[in-house]
Amino acid sequence: MLTFEGQKFVGAADITAKLRGLPFDQCKHAVSTIDSQAAAATGGIVVFVSGSLHLLGEEHPLRFSQVCPTKLAIEQNLTRTLN
Repeated sequence: MLTFEGQKFVGAADITAKLRGLPFDQCKHAVSTIDSQAAAATGGIVVFVSGSLHLLGEEHPLRFSQVCPTKLAIEQNLTRTLN
């Protein structure tokens, strides 16, 4: 789910449509930090990323942060990362 200025967008198609509809002609994505921590209770990893988005024509960058909990799934000799 994505919450953007009070609106909620659910599902990959809905989120993608919202992001593609934003008025960005050019956007530079600059990652500042990437931190990770084992999540023993779930057998996964929690990843935290922060940085800034630099938009063409804007003086100040937009700051962002995101948390991505992951879990490894091992099925039929196949390892996948679930997010």
